[in-house]
Amino acid sequence: MGFLGGVSWAILVARICQEYPNASASTLVTKFFKEYNMWKWPNPIMLRELKDCHFNLPVWDARVNLADRSHSMPIITPAYPMQNTAFNVTPSTLAIMKEEIQRGHTIAGWSQLFEKPNFLRS
Repeated sequence: MGFLGGVSWAILVARICQEYPNASASTLVTKFFKEYNMWKWPNPIMLRELKDCHFNLPVWDARVNLADRSHSMPIITPAYPMQNTAFNVTPSTLAIMKEEIQRGHTIAGWSQLFEKPNFLRS
C-alpha cells in the first residue's frame, strides 16, 4: 500500500532507456539512480506528451484536473487514456522511496548493489 507496482517501475526504467538508448546495462542502472535521486516530485514521469483523444474517458492532467495536482509521485501511462500508475503513493511512502533511491545513487560498485541483505542482524 502506497508503494510502486510493476507497471510504475517499468515506466521509470523505460524513461531512462529513452533518454540513453545506446547505454550499457551498468550505465542505465547508474543513470536510473542519479536521475531519480535529482527528480523534483511531483513533476510527472511521462514517456510521451499528454494526449486526449476526446473519447470521454478521464485522462490524467494536472493542468486541468484539480485532483491530479495532489498526486505525490505521478508516473503516467503512455497509452490512452493516460493515467497515473502511482496514484496511491503518499508523502510518507514517497519519502521512503526517495531515501532508497538516494542510497542506490550513493552505492559505489556493483558488488554493494547486489549484496545480500541481512534482515536478522541486530
